[in-house]
Amino acid sequence: MTTEIARIVSEAYRWQRRLGNTVIAAPHCHIVADPSRPNVWDCNHADAVTAETDTAIDAVLAAMDLHLHHTPWRVIHTDAFTPDAFLARLALEDFQERPVTIQMVLRGELAARGPEIELRSVTSDADWSALHDLVRADHVEGRRTAGLDLSPEFTGQVVMAFRAKSSAYHFHLAIKDGQPAAYGAFAAAPNGAGIIEDLFTQPSARRQGIATAMIAAFTDRLRQAGCRTIFLGALATEPPKRLYRGLGFHPVGLARSWVKDVRAAVQT
Repeated sequence: MTTEIARIVSEAYRWQRRLGNTVIAAPHCHIVADPSRPNVWDCNHADAVTAETDTAIDAVLAAMDLHLHHTPWRVIHTDAFTPDAFLARLALEDFQERPVTIQMVLRGELAARGPEIELRSVTSDADWSALHDLVRADHVEGRRTAGLDLSPEFTGQVVMAFRAKSSAYHFHLAIKDGQPAAYGAFAAAPNGAGIIEDLFTQPSARRQGIATAMIAAFTDRLRQAGCRTIFLGALATEPPKRLYRGLGFHPVGLARSWVKDVRAAVQT
């Protein structure tokens, strides 16, 4: 049962990342591409890799070079179903592993629901502008991006990517004292899984139950939509994983991202 749940979660993650992007079926993998946002990794990557032999792995790497020539990044998302031989090859080829995400599934009812909060769906241009400001604060803080130095232009591309998938992936602002203090998103995947992701609260509004309240509201909406499995991702390096465990989310698998800058490889 745990293996089946892990597979459902992995499939839902892939679906969510692919929203708003071009998806190309390549030998032993899928390629996700968006030339308009070349530096956003979730818009330009490979996933669903099945390659185990040297020949098959070579084909995956060649497909990435072919379809992702518009970006200097080679990004691969892997999960519990990615062959070990492929992971070993990534390490050999100097791909750098980013911080691991723990895939966590809700069992039973939430242990807490947090305070009453005002949640506003991100729909208008003013809402998207407010979301941009929060995403920028998230990037500047760097905790969820492992300290990457991300430019304002990059933040704008990320928000554009969010907007491109917003017909199925629903962003909300949490309002405190009349001002946006946090954001988060949820989606009902076609396989029946409910996704809660991209949670961020401004430092000044933390430890007030806002994240818990957003998770509770999103969980209610996903259950109303008929989702049988509800999950979220927690960075293994960050404290929110303990909050999620305390709410009733349990680990079922690990999702990893591997990155290589081909410009650096050429210079070497």
